[in-house]
Amino acid sequence: MDAPTLLQSYLDDVATAVMQGDWSSYESRICLPFYLITHTANLTVATEVDLRKGFDAFRETLKLQHITDYIRLVETASQLDPDLITGQYMTHLLAGGQRVIAPFRSSITLRLIGNHWRAASITNALANSRWPIVMPKPVDIPEQPSDAPLSRKDQQ
Repeated sequence: MDAPTLLQSYLDDVATAVMQGDWSSYESRICLPFYLITHTANLTVATEVDLRKGFDAFRETLKLQHITDYIRLVETASQLDPDLITGQYMTHLLAGGQRVIAPFRSSITLRLIGNHWRAASITNALANSRWPIVMPKPVDIPEQPSDAPLSRKDQQ
């Protein structure tokens, strides 16, 4: 598989784990220590306990914002060596087909450990200065052009 396909598969698997509350699948896809670089801070998640706190808090935020679709779409990806992939993706959070926050771009680095690709770091421009992260409050989102892709199916 090429790097964009591997990264998209990874993003889809992790989003499914988050939406279904599947801690085991989620945890198996994150490399500790995990690094999150945001607009305001450099964060390190060093323990499984801290990772679990972040997972639970993120799921609670999605629940409170009535998120029904957590979509992350690869924009670019490249394999730096057999055990490292880096890429950029766009995140879309929807509640019943309506955007909850404006889409945002992130960069990710995956490391192959055993048979699993695991996130080693993510960088994005969200203003999180602590772990667990807090998603922005819902805002009025300007209408998107009707040709703006919301899923991989739309891009095919």
